Amino acid sequence: MPYIISPSIKLNSKGEWLEGVAYEKENLYKIEEGKLPPVHYDAHILRPHSLTHIETPKHTQKEGKSTDFFFKNNPNHFFGPCIVIKFKNEGWKELGDGLKQKVIQEEEIREKLKGHKRISKVLISVENVQENEFGFHEPKHVLTLSHEAARYLTSFESFNLFGTSWKSSDFMPGSSERPIHNEIFKNALILENINLNEVPEGEYFINCFPLNMEGSSESPVTAVLFDKNDLSSFIN
Repeated sequence: MPYIISPSIKLNSKGEWLEGVAYEKENLYKIEEGKLPPVHYDAHILRPHSLTHIETPKHTQKEGKSTDFFFKNNPNHFFGPCIVIKFKNEGWKELGDGLKQKVIQEEEIREKLKGHKRISKVLISVENVQENEFGFHEPKHVLTLSHEAARYLTSFESFNLFGTSWKSSDFMPGSSERPIHNEIFKNALILENINLNEVPEGEYFINCFPLNMEGSSESPVTAVLFDKNDLSSFIN
């Protein structure tokens, strides 16, 4: 069975960036006796950064390319072979008030990727990461790459997608800089807020097409991983 790595979008789930709730809806029509049209129809309001989402360079760069640019010019960013790697749930630095951080270093990601022939899409998490009530990586447990680790990924010409279970790819409170985002954006897009707890490390095929929204810097996505058995059964 495929792995669906996007937690379900729950009504009134907490927004993680002071934006209120992550998902709410407004009823436009409902089925009622004697009233037209005879349909249920809602307006849906999504705050993607608190959900599983794709980010494009427009997120951190004034002149960065938006989601629809990649649909038109290079949709390969949204599907293809990928590698899932998971790090030990240890070595966290306590920051106070329940906040802690784990920074993945270059040598760690080198070791995990050793033996893989093609580095194009890389998804990371930690083993048995704590989840919040909505199924997302606990936001107070910060998981990021070092700048050197990010630069190592972008050294691969084929690299075009970085995915993380945490809600962001940078953690620099009070700073206007987003160095990890901008390093990754040199040749890849970013997929955040994925759940890999049930996914073993290994090679998969990912489908993570977001909504094709004109001019958007980010867009929600239901990301799905297929292993080799899934793919062979579909083909046969």
